[in-house]
Amino acid sequence: MNNFNRKKMILGLCFCVVLIDLAQMIKTYITNCGKDIQVFINGDSREEVEPIHWSLFNHGATNQTDPEWVDENTLAFWTQKARLVRAFRGAAINLIANKYAHKFEGKRGALIPALADKLAARRLRHCISKPYVRQLSVQNLDHVHSIGTVSAEKPDSDYRNRETL
Repeated sequence: MNNFNRKKMILGLCFCVVLIDLAQMIKTYITNCGKDIQVFINGDSREEVEPIHWSLFNHGATNQTDPEWVDENTLAFWTQKARLVRAFRGAAINLIANKYAHKFEGKRGALIPALADKLAARRLRHCISKPYVRQLSVQNLDHVHSIGTVSAEKPDSDYRNRETL
C-alpha cells in the first residue's frame, strides 16, 4: 500500500470515529491536579455515559469499579494522564478491530497501532480542560458551632484596662 492510500484510509477512519462521537454527544472533561487528573464524562443520559466508563475501566484508565456520579448524566474518576492515553489507545484498537477490520484484511505493517495512536491523541486533544474546584460536603456543615462574636474594636478610650506584660 502506498503512502497516499494509507493516509486516505486513516483520514476515512478518523472521520468515521468523529461521526460516532458526534452521534453520542459525549463530552470528556479533564481537571489537572498535579500528578493525578480527574476525568468527567458527560452525556445525554446515564445509559450513554456508563459504557464509556466501563470501556476506560477495562483498558486500565482507572481501578474505580463503582463510578462516582456527580449529577444525573455525569460521572467522575481519578487517574493519571499516561493511563488515560493508554486506555484511549486500547479503546481505539478495539473500535478498529470490531467495526473496521474488513478494511485491513490482507494489509501488512503497523497500520492499526499507528491509527490507534492518532485516534487516542485526537481524543485527548478533544477533552475539555476544567479548573479544579474543591468540593465541599454539605453533610459536614451540621457540626459547625457558633460560640460568640469576635470584635477587635476598643469600646472606649480608656487605656487603663489594657493588658500589660
